[in-house]
Amino acid sequence: MKTIFYGVCTALVTPFKDNGDVDFDALRGVIEYQVESKVDALCILGTTGEAATMSWDEKLEVAKFSYQVVAGRVPIIFGIGGNNPKEIIRFGLAVKKLAPKVAVMCTPPYYNKCTQDAAVKYFHDIANAVKLPFVVYNVPGRTGMNLEPATMQKIVTNKYVVGIKEASGNMGQIIEVVRLCHNVAVYCGDDGLSLPCYAVGCKGIISVASNVRPYETRTIWLGGNHKLFLDELKYYKALFCEVNPAPVKYAMHLMGMCGAFVRPPLTVLSEKSIMAHEFLHFFKPASNRKHDGDKQRLC
Repeated sequence: MKTIFYGVCTALVTPFKDNGDVDFDALRGVIEYQVESKVDALCILGTTGEAATMSWDEKLEVAKFSYQVVAGRVPIIFGIGGNNPKEIIRFGLAVKKLAPKVAVMCTPPYYNKCTQDAAVKYFHDIANAVKLPFVVYNVPGRTGMNLEPATMQKIVTNKYVVGIKEASGNMGQIIEVVRLCHNVAVYCGDDGLSLPCYAVGCKGIISVASNVRPYETRTIWLGGNHKLFLDELKYYKALFCEVNPAPVKYAMHLMGMCGAFVRPPLTVLSEKSIMAHEFLHFFKPASNRKHDGDKQRLC
């Protein structure tokens, strides 16, 4: 089976300063925290990283910086999705020049969308041009189109495609994708479905929650810990109470990891959501966190 990682890949936030500039000092700290927490991979410049509101130059700067900080300690997947294939390929090749030993992840084209047959050609064309290990990211809630299981089965015949991030939220579809695409790793794209996806054969999760709950997320994936999964549901509910990544960034702000700033059109988590979902109780400063090797205990 082709794969990039087994276990937990954190869909990393991009920290911003209050003026909206990328906060590279905070980004370094966030990366180091994830590596020290023994996550299995990092996904950078994805939805959680707010890549859609970043310029070409900003994204390349973040890619170069992150690649240097990680320094080969964990696999990296860089998001390159968009809706203009020529620009996606151009950006993918630029990332490859800066960071040759990485993988890339791409969504279906949003807004303009396309047919299922056109999606097969779209992914083949991009993967064949960029020539890096390639993850297909199905997220219809963001793109407005769903990649059907039969379409996925055709896409994964491409030699560069090594994984699928399935964030349709439809367990029936996820099961069918796992069944049909057994030659590549299928990764869960929804924290709230992590245990069901583990049970049906997904090889890992690309997780938002692991930005702040890495130990618990890894524990679920190391052994299908159903009790812990049920305990974590309250955190998942909080971390997705508004549009991602506003909630997780606010949680990280409370923990002293980075600022809460998100770029427009998103807004900082509302006071109503902060109070309703007990953020001040759930997410404590990093100084309150006890580390004990791989048995770190998180608030």
